[in-house]
Amino acid sequence: MKKDIFKEVARKNGVTEEEVRSEIEKSIAEACKDPNAPINKIGNGKVPTPEEVIEHVLKEIAKANMN
Repeated sequence: MKKDIFKEVARKNGVTEEEVRSEIEKSIAEACKDPNAPINKIGNGKVPTPEEVIEHVLKEIAKANMN
């Protein structure tokens, strides 16, 4: 499913899946520069992968919808 997200975003924007992944990775790395950023809790002390971030966001959305 996560791979389909990259494919769909790439298709809609006329770029490759690799370009989509690269841009997401750059954004994640930039966000992680702030030691207080919530994203730093996702990667277990490392910069999280795009898949880890997507999984985390989906879990948070599901949790919010249950309340």
